[in-house]
Amino acid sequence: MKTIIDSLKWRYATYTFDTSKGISEKDLHTVLEAGNLAATAFGLQPFEFVVVKDQTMKESLVPHAYGQQHLAKNSALVVLAIRTDLDEAYITEYIERIGRVRGVPVEMLEGFKQSMLGAMSMKGADGRNAWAQKQAYIALGTMMAAASELRIDNHGAEGFDPEKFDEMLGLKAKNLHATVLLMLGYRTDTPDDKEKMFQIKVRKEYDDIVSVI
Repeated sequence: MKTIIDSLKWRYATYTFDTSKGISEKDLHTVLEAGNLAATAFGLQPFEFVVVKDQTMKESLVPHAYGQQHLAKNSALVVLAIRTDLDEAYITEYIERIGRVRGVPVEMLEGFKQSMLGAMSMKGADGRNAWAQKQAYIALGTMMAAASELRIDNHGAEGFDPEKFDEMLGLKAKNLHATVLLMLGYRTDTPDDKEKMFQIKVRKEYDDIVSVI
């Protein structure tokens, strides 16, 4: 039986995707839903996923990612973008959603609401953005693991100009800011020597990274 460890050993940061193979809508939905279900502090989900399938748009983003061609040559490019409006209105909407889903009067959630408002206020704008980015990375890892379970190759990347991505994808008007990228697709059946090298996973031994106190 295949385990999550088997899937993570199989995975590597794929640079060369077979563009003739597309991801099914069902599998893409599963990967994105995994990100939606990822753990976040307070359950607040201070991010959104912007899926770029349009080939022309993907190619236009490449110059703003240091010319990395795998940003365009994949089945789907997912931009994980943090929310920049973690204000009272955003938190109130979340409280109301909790009430609807769990059948709880919102009045009973006032303490939780004030706790979140206090935490966000203490962080300041820069602190809120840094905090939101940490939450987005949890979602990224969850999606990468889910994709690997489906044997969908994936590559997470930070090497891009967030401001340019915001501009080209119209994110700022939506109170979003590009934070990290996820490329999805399928590895080529005829990898070159560089790609073969990447497929060999190099990690510490278990006992060298885990300590028990």
